[in-house]
Amino acid sequence: MGYKNLSQCLTALESRGELVRISQEVDSNLEIGAIQRRVYQAQGPALLFTNVRGCAFPMAGNIFGTLERARFIFRDTLKTIEHLVKLKVDPVEVLKRPWKFTGMPKALWNVMPRKVSTGPVLARQTNVTSLPQLKSWPQDGGGYITLPQVYTESIEKPGFGRSNLGMYRVQLSGGN
Repeated sequence: MGYKNLSQCLTALESRGELVRISQEVDSNLEIGAIQRRVYQAQGPALLFTNVRGCAFPMAGNIFGTLERARFIFRDTLKTIEHLVKLKVDPVEVLKRPWKFTGMPKALWNVMPRKVSTGPVLARQTNVTSLPQLKSWPQDGGGYITLPQVYTESIEKPGFGRSNLGMYRVQLSGGN
């Protein structure tokens, strides 16, 4: 079973001693990036910056900083993810080797986007510019949101079959 949210993942890492909370005020303009690079190079823990200057949200980093930590994070879901990727690349594979995909109906149900009418996501209006934006290098054109989940669909033929879910480095420019 995977994590329901990032908070659960961070709690699990913290309970294993693989996450350090940094409560001192830090700046997302170059300072956090410099700290993260040093910790990553030292094969250090994941970091949770709880006091980011000018931002209401905490900022997490180095979550996947070691292979062992990444394996721990995906320990319950890696095989399912591998099967889902294979299924998307070659849907006929399920007909050729159905025994490899016995857990797929449940997994597919859990990964499908859902419209909701209630929940924390709808509690109040938000603006993506209020999210922490990290400027890692002096030559960066501005702040970035690093590794957000970005879901896209074809305008002409919307739906899961022509969709893409990826993690990218996204630079924000303007409002929503």
